[in-house]
Amino acid sequence: MRSVKLNENIEAAIAAVIAFIVSLIPIEIGPSFGVQISLAIIYILAFRRGLRAGLLSGFLLGLIKFISGFASILTPIQGIIEYIFAFVLAGLAGIFALKIQEAAKNNQEKNLLLYVGLATFIAIFCEYFVHFLAGVAFWGQFAPEGMSPWVYSGVMNTMSGLATWIACYVISYLLIKTNKKIILVDK
Repeated sequence: MRSVKLNENIEAAIAAVIAFIVSLIPIEIGPSFGVQISLAIIYILAFRRGLRAGLLSGFLLGLIKFISGFASILTPIQGIIEYIFAFVLAGLAGIFALKIQEAAKNNQEKNLLLYVGLATFIAIFCEYFVHFLAGVAFWGQFAPEGMSPWVYSGVMNTMSGLATWIACYVISYLLIKTNKKIILVDK
C-alpha cells in the first residue's frame, strides 16, 4: 500500500512539472486570454490515478507557478486563490477515473468520449468559476471603462475556460484513444 501511494505521489509530482513546462508555451487567443493545454496532463494523471492524485498534481502545478514567478499575481491572496486553490480543482477530473478506465479497457468509445468530456468539463468549470470570482474581486480594475467587473470577468473567463475545455477534452481523449495504457495501471 505504501509503495502504491508513493508511486501515485511521484507520478503526481512528475505530471505537475511536465504541465508547468508545457504551460510555458504561449497559446494566446485574442488579445488577452490563453488556453491552458497543460491541464490535459493533470487530467490524464487524474484519470490514471484518481481524485487524490489529481488534486495533488493540480496543487503542485499551482504551487510551482506561484513560486516560480510565472504567475500574474496582484496580491498574495489573489495568487493563492488563483494559483493554489483554482489549480487544485483541475484534479476533480479524477471523479470519473474508474468509469474512464473501464471504458478504455472495454473499448467503449461512446462512454470514453462521454466521461472524458464530463470529467474535463467539471474540472474546468470549477477552476474557471474560481478565476471568475477572483477576476471580479482583483482584476475588475482592468475592465474597459463603463464595463462591469462581473461582465469583464465573465467574458474573459468564459472564453478562456471554453477554449481550454475544448483543447483539453480533445487532447485527453486522443491520448487515451491512441494509447489506453496511459491511464491503465497494472495492479
